[in-house]
Amino acid sequence: MVKKVLTLISLCGCLVCANAKKQYMTIEQRNGEKYSFLLDDELEITYSEGNLIVNGSPVTSFAISSVKNYHFSETASVDAKISNELRIVNLDGSTVEVQNATASAKVMLVNVSGAVFFESETNAEGSVIVELPEQKGIYILSVGTHSIKVIRK
Repeated sequence: MVKKVLTLISLCGCLVCANAKKQYMTIEQRNGEKYSFLLDDELEITYSEGNLIVNGSPVTSFAISSVKNYHFSETASVDAKISNELRIVNLDGSTVEVQNATASAKVMLVNVSGAVFFESETNAEGSVIVELPEQKGIYILSVGTHSIKVIRK
């Protein structure tokens, strides 16, 4: 009887785990390669000497100049593909493109003091190109209800 109860509990646990949403960070490189990292694996993501370093198991390093964009997603299964997730794409180091946002979404780039450097709305496809300021610093890019920190070095 105890074996049956333990088996039933473990099967229920597996069903809950299989149905739980998993969060991923995906890095897309300029050569078209994509790498996804499960955030449940307690990753440490750092930037050092021009490299984006993902410390997990194993440690992975990417030259920042080869990274086209990165984004975070939440999926119900490993193979699910979300084509309409919000993306912030680094075009050339001084320009980023917002993709897959809601049409006519308000887009703002502000510094930590609240000074506005860019303000616009997305087009019908949900995209807009944002010119970054020349000045080094930390900026906040707001797209609708989403915000992301942008560091200009």
